[in-house]
Formats: sequence, C-alpha cells, structure tokens
Amino acid sequence: MTSIALCRRNIFIGGAATAAMTALASVSASVSAWADEPPDDYCQQTLKFDLFSCDISKLAAKKAVHPVVYKFAELESEEAHAIAGVLLKTGASTPERPDTLSQTVETLKRMDPGPAFDLAYIEHQIDNHKSLLKVQKREVDDASPQGVQKTVATVLVPLIASHLDMLHTAHTDLAF
Repeated sequence: MTSIALCRRNIFIGGAATAAMTALASVSASVSAWADEPPDDYCQQTLKFDLFSCDISKLAAKKAVHPVVYKFAELESEEAHAIAGVLLKTGASTPERPDTLSQTVETLKRMDPGPAFDLAYIEHQIDNHKSLLKVQKREVDDASPQGVQKTVATVLVPLIASHLDMLHTAHTDLAF
C-alpha cells in the first residue's frame, strides 16, 4: 500500500470514526433510559468481535514489523476500544470469549514478531471484520425502530467495509 493510499484511508477512517463518535455521543444521552433493558444478541455479538479485535490489535501494535500492519493495529485498537465503551455504557456486559477466539489470542501471543505474525494478524482481522460486518448489517436491516443499536450499526457498516479494504490490501502486500 502506498503512503498516499494509506494517508487517504487514514483520513477517511479518521473522519468516519469522528462522525461515528459524534453520532454515538448524541444518542448516549438517551442511553440511561435504555440501560434498564437487557442487552440483546446484537450487543453481545458486537462486543465479542470488537473486544477480540481490540485485544489482538494491542498485541499487534507491540509485535508488528510491517509499518502498515502496525498503523492498522494502533487504529483498530483505539476504535474498537471506543466502540466497546459505547456499548458497555448501554448496560451490555462483557461477553464470554469463545474458545476459538481465546485460542487465537494465545497463538498470536506465542508467535515471534515478524512477517508470519503480521500475516496471521491480518488474516484473523479479515475473518473477524467479516463476522462483525454480518452482525452490523443484520441490525441495520432489522425492522425494529431506531435506537442506539441501529445508530451504532449504521455507522459501523461503512467503517468496517473500509477496514476490510485496508486489510485485503495489507494481506496482498504481505503475501508476496
């Protein structure tokens, strides 16, 4: 990925993240009334993938050797942390991490820094982002009325899609 392409993507993603956080802040005032409702599958599924992404991104920010992987890991850990914060403030609880995701974290922890780690991180992020995108699209397409969840999902769909573009480009760069 060229530095110009990376810069353009960072500007786009930064703008999208700013818009997302602004939109989320505006609806967070209504969260207290909503907090008495039990969190549903949307929050649990989103948090499951989001917190996993945050954890492996924090790890990648320490271990990545490719500059694009490092920059993505930093960006992703910050965004995932912010999104989790919003959902947790709605009354959602931290979901239990499935064994497969826990095993992935442990595998990445055991890997040495280097191209193999970078590629494994990117591949896991691609899979995770695809799963997270499905959850968000399902919420956006749901006929239920507007609310915090739908707002979060609506903002996240294009953000996740742009992350997938970045991840696929990084994967192509690393695979050669």
